Amino acid sequence: MNRRALLVGISRYDYLKPDLNWCIDDVQAMQEVIASHANQGANFSTRTLKGVVSRDGTADEKIPDGERVTFTRLNTALKELFDFDGTILFYFAGHGIPKEKETYLAVQDGTLALPGISLTKLLDMANTSSAEEVILILDACYSGDIGEPQDEADIPNMYLRPGITVLASTSPNQQANEDRRLGEASGHGVFTRLVLDALKGGAADVRGLVSVASIYAYAEQALGPWQQRPVYKSNAKKLSPIRFCKPDITDDDLRRLPLFFRQATDKYVLDPTYEVTRPEALPEHVAIFNLFKRYQVARLLRPTIDDHLYFAALSSHPVELMPLGQFYWQLAKEHRLGDVPAFPSLWENPMKSVPDAESVAKLFHTTYERLAPHYGYGTRLATRVPWEQVPEQNRQLMIATAAEVLAALFPLEDPSAPEDAAEAVSPADPPEINEENVPKTIGYSRPNSIE
Repeated sequence: MNRRALLVGISRYDYLKPDLNWCIDDVQAMQEVIASHANQGANFSTRTLKGVVSRDGTADEKIPDGERVTFTRLNTALKELFDFDGTILFYFAGHGIPKEKETYLAVQDGTLALPGISLTKLLDMANTSSAEEVILILDACYSGDIGEPQDEADIPNMYLRPGITVLASTSPNQQANEDRRLGEASGHGVFTRLVLDALKGGAADVRGLVSVASIYAYAEQALGPWQQRPVYKSNAKKLSPIRFCKPDITDDDLRRLPLFFRQATDKYVLDPTYEVTRPEALPEHVAIFNLFKRYQVARLLRPTIDDHLYFAALSSHPVELMPLGQFYWQLAKEHRLGDVPAFPSLWENPMKSVPDAESVAKLFHTTYERLAPHYGYGTRLATRVPWEQVPEQNRQLMIATAAEVLAALFPLEDPSAPEDAAEAVSPADPPEINEENVPKTIGYSRPNSIE
C-alpha cells in the first residue's frame, strides 16, 4: 500500500471564536471510510490530529485521544506527510481565516495576526513534494482561495503541478457550514457529509470506482445556488480512484461485451429459449439472459422494442447496448479494463457452495413432519414416514420445489457446487466464454445482429 493520509480536525481554539461542533466527528468518519475499501481491502494508511484540548489542558471527555494541534505540530506533520513518493491525501476540518492577501487554515494557538498555515504554504509544500499524487480536501471557510492569485505578481506562484488535485468546501469568498439536520450527536460539516456519502458509493461508477472528480460532481449537484459552492481544481495526470466500492458489474462481465456484440451498435436477438420459465429454455441461453439482466441493471443494455427483457425473449426481439454500454464495450475491445484490483470480495455470495436440491427437500420433509403435530396439523399417513419411504412422486415434487427455491436464493453460479445442484439450479453466469466456444454458446448460426 503506497498511500498515506493526514486527517486534521480542530474544534477548540485558544483565541479564535467560535469553537466548532463536529470537526472531530468529521475526522473520525473520514478515517473509518478511507482506511479501507468497501470490501475491507487496505486503502490509505492514516494519521489523525484531533484538536480538542484547550490551552489550560481541559479535554473533551468524549474524545480520549484528543490533543492540541498547534502551528508547530501541524507544520511538522505536514512536512512528514509530504516527504513521500506515493499518493498523499490531506484532509482538514476547522476554521479558515481570510487575511488581506492570504487565507489560513487556523490552528489551535492561532491568532488574528497569525491564524495558522497559509493556503499558499500548503500548496507550495504540495508542489515541491516528490509524491506521485497529492489530494487536498479542505472543509473550511474560504478554502476555495487555494491557488487563487491576489494580483498579477502572484500568478507565477499560484499553480498546481502535475499530479495535484484540490477539493474545497467553498468558493474563495464563502463560509462553510456545519450540518445541523441530524442533531449534535451525529452531525458533520455540510461538505464533509457529502464527501463521506460519495466515498461510501454515492459517487461510484458501475465498476465501483470513486474519484475526487466524481466526489466533486456528487457534492456540487447536492448544493444549491444559494448554498456554499464547492471548488475543484486539478492538474491530475490520471483520474485515479480514491476508493473502491461495490461494483454494479464486474470487470469479467464487462470483458464479455464484445463476445455478444461484434460491433458496439449491433443488436442481439433473444427468443423463448432464453427465458427460464419456458419449457424450451436452454441452460446456456438462460445464463446469457441472466448476464444481460446484470447489464441492464448497470445501465449498459436495454431491450430495443420492449419494456422488459422478459417480453423481448418471449417475442424474439433484440436488445442493444446503451451509450454507457458502448463505452465499456470499447474499453473491453481495446483491453483497457484491468486496473481494478481483484480484492477478496465481501459482497459476493458468502455461501461456499449451493446445497443440492434433494438434501434440502429431505431436510424440509423431516422438519415438517416433526413440527406438524405441534401445530395441530395431521399430515397424510403415506408421507408420515422417513424420507426414503416417501412415495416417489411426492419426493420428486419436493426436490423440484427445492430446486426452484435454490435458484431464487442463489442466482450466482458457484463452481464449487455439487453437479446435481448445478443441474437443478438454473445458472446465472454464462459458462466459460472464449472465442472458440462463443458460436455454439450464443448461437451465431441464427441471426444475432440485425442491421
